[in-house]
Amino acid sequence: MFALAGAAGVSAPALAQDPPAAAAEGQGAAPSGEAEGYTAPTAFSGSSNEDMKYRNLWMAYAAIWLLVFAFIWRTWSKQQGTARELDDLRKRINAIEESEGGA
Repeated sequence: MFALAGAAGVSAPALAQDPPAAAAEGQGAAPSGEAEGYTAPTAFSGSSNEDMKYRNLWMAYAAIWLLVFAFIWRTWSKQQGTARELDDLRKRINAIEESEGGA
């Protein structure tokens, strides 16, 4: 349906809008500017319900990405700490070997 509407030059938000109150009462839709409170559908007009339709999905998507980045950052920082500890151990082992004569 949306492919046909797209070919006709009508956007999906314009199709999803509720008809004006006059059309719901069976009087037919009034042309733009004739009925008080009626606005002609455009590509950018959408109901607030339509804007909030996938809000929870986007919030979950953002939360998952935040968790992924937090995990990557935590893993990286722990790896950096481990690398520092290994460098310190190497220095201590080298210092002990040099003090004992390198045997």
